[in-house]
Amino acid sequence: MKVIIVFFMAFVFSDAIAQQSSYFDPAQAYNRLLIEKNNGTYTRVGNFKVIGTSYLYGEKNKGDIYGTNETGNDILLSYDTYTQNVYFFPASTPGVSLTKEPSSLDSFKIKKNPAVSLEEDITFVYGTIIGATDKSYYQVIAKGKKANLYKRYKAELGVVSTNYIQSELRQFNILVEYYYTDSTGKGTKKLKIAAKNLAKEFASIKDLSSFINSDELNEFRDRELVRIFHELNSE
Repeated sequence: MKVIIVFFMAFVFSDAIAQQSSYFDPAQAYNRLLIEKNNGTYTRVGNFKVIGTSYLYGEKNKGDIYGTNETGNDILLSYDTYTQNVYFFPASTPGVSLTKEPSSLDSFKIKKNPAVSLEEDITFVYGTIIGATDKSYYQVIAKGKKANLYKRYKAELGVVSTNYIQSELRQFNILVEYYYTDSTGKGTKKLKIAAKNLAKEFASIKDLSSFINSDELNEFRDRELVRIFHELNSE
């Protein structure tokens, strides 16, 4: 029995180390922090009480919105990754939010806010603009003549692993996926984030087999992907 327990503890420890060394998106990290520090507050979603947040980097960050018939600059906005709605607060009525459902906006920007781990401005475009068919917004990560890189966020309801009493308790899990478009104009295609897969995916454009840094891809994913796409778009 002791041998089994020691083996189990060693497995748990090694798994924890592996998780620490792998990439964790800043928006996911911010949400996890809110879950860990939860003081009993929750959002009601159907029959569930949900902790954490589906709002990317929390609510009411400064930003800009761009639609067919309207533009708003330097306003407070909230991007809900669960519904894909964008809420904004006009200066004339700061206590009242207006809802922009998916497709109501062409694009929007959330401005830098280190207080919520957002270290630079981020811009989103609506999916149909880049050839996607789902009703989602995509963050623009890198652009070029040959290939463009995007990131999609979506929130799902997950089970709270530390909860053994409240059957209705859930947590928001923010999921991250990467997509790209290329000069063929055939719409978006999902990326499998592994060095071997990326090298194979872009072999027709450029040989990246010795260029991709697997360690950087695991620990600093966005930075390494930007470097890869810069190389793809170079002459």
